[in-house]
Amino acid sequence: MALTEPHKGISLNYEIYGEGPPLLLISGTGHNLEFWSNQLPYFAKKYSSIVFDNRGVGRSTIPTKNYTLADMADDAVNLLDHINVNCAHVMGFSMGGHIAQELAINYPDRVKSLGIHHSWSKNSPRLKKFQETRLHLAKNDQRIALTELSMLALHSSRYYDSNPKEMEAHRSFLLNQSPVNNGWVGQLEACINGDTFDRLNLIDTPTLITCSNLDIIAPPHLSQQIQENIKGSRLHIMEGTGHVSLMESPKIFAHICLDFLSSL
Repeated sequence: MALTEPHKGISLNYEIYGEGPPLLLISGTGHNLEFWSNQLPYFAKKYSSIVFDNRGVGRSTIPTKNYTLADMADDAVNLLDHINVNCAHVMGFSMGGHIAQELAINYPDRVKSLGIHHSWSKNSPRLKKFQETRLHLAKNDQRIALTELSMLALHSSRYYDSNPKEMEAHRSFLLNQSPVNNGWVGQLEACINGDTFDRLNLIDTPTLITCSNLDIIAPPHLSQQIQENIKGSRLHIMEGTGHVSLMESPKIFAHICLDFLSSL
């Protein structure tokens, strides 16, 4: 465990695995740096893989609400500064993918390549309602309901039914180790208000976009919107997985990412 020096009142908890070109991995809503644990055995063989707790979760600072995805991208840049990394491959999953877009738009010289995984550029009506419902539960300390709603949406039905031990472990994390209510509220409000759609054309770094055909949080049409607006970007639609494909098919997901990085 290591902490960055405070920057605008925010310190990030981070860990680095492996050696090689730097690869910054940005986690999704409510999840800490362990979100990427199934990918690290693959990524760390070739890349210096940097994982961290976003503000609001884990051992990083849990600020009061009223911050943006752009603020969270600033946090990530401060982390790169702290570890003396000038430019990195950047991958973000779900909320992390939206943060990664802000990072690539606002700090193009810091991003060598971009991975936008199972994410979106603006809220669709359905996605916004899902996030607003989770926000309502977090604000009213409905921890169990927030956990169960998240679990039902994060995983595909078949995977949920076939992996009871893993589901119980994920449920236990969300109940006991995911952010306190202020963390959930801050991150969810940032997600609801985030919108990079009209600025996607500013991204000119090599970009991989992934999604899953069974994802009900960020279904493929949201990734297709991104792909259509980032010139030269690549889109890979995974089959048979839900939103958290990096948990459900970790090896396949990791190799999709590694194949992209190897092709650059």
